[in-house]
Amino acid sequence: MNDSIMACLAKEYDLTTQPRELVVYRCAAIDLLNESKMKHLLALYTPLVKGKEQAVGEAYMTGWFRGPTMGLLYALSAWNKSINLSLHNITIEIYKNSYNDIEYYSCGFLLSNVELEDGPQLPLDNSDWVTEKLGHYFQHTVRPIFESIAKVGSLKIGMLWSQLPTSFEYSYELLLKSDKSDEVKLQTIRNYKLMKSLDGQRFGRKNNPLDVKFRLTESMDCPDKQIRMKYTCCQYYLVEDGYYCFTCPKIRESEREERRMAFRSENQKQ
Repeated sequence: MNDSIMACLAKEYDLTTQPRELVVYRCAAIDLLNESKMKHLLALYTPLVKGKEQAVGEAYMTGWFRGPTMGLLYALSAWNKSINLSLHNITIEIYKNSYNDIEYYSCGFLLSNVELEDGPQLPLDNSDWVTEKLGHYFQHTVRPIFESIAKVGSLKIGMLWSQLPTSFEYSYELLLKSDKSDEVKLQTIRNYKLMKSLDGQRFGRKNNPLDVKFRLTESMDCPDKQIRMKYTCCQYYLVEDGYYCFTCPKIRESEREERRMAFRSENQKQ
């Protein structure tokens, strides 16, 4: 069964035990707590994602944790199993990828050992166990890396944590819209709420940075449709040929309205 679980985690969450091809950088995750190695990685990674300033590399590095976080959440929900995502068990791999003949760079996690721990069956015990597994992961895997980035980077730690809610919400909604079983979806809903209820101390913050309220805005194409705004700026405007996203909280509503009108006018001509 472990083989089928790992195959799913590799395909859907980029968590694998097999080294990837076309790797341009490989580093044990624990080594990134070293300031000089983190500085070296940021200097390497920022140009790969076409960042004009290092803040792009810092913000984009937070996105690396969507895969393992949602993979852990799925394992807890679908199989009642926990994955070993400790820094000592993870190797960071940045590798060349492509889509429609467009090359870009992705980051994936290579697991040294497949250690799947079974959770308790009783609902109350299971809830406590899931809470501990999620809390331990954020406290001992994600938090040290974010603190290391903030120590040598330009973005404050709060800005790094603020990158996660939008990304997680997107993946969470995709899972609920997927063809997964109703039982898995119900467990995912419960566990996602548990993740948002974790104590802020797990993140080194006063409050849980994942437990946020999203603002809505009128969509680009349909006056009757409301879409979720990003919780914070993703720094895409600092990428080569980049710009402020339509749902960026940094732009004024008047500019958003101008974009809507221009988009609708252009589509009416077609």
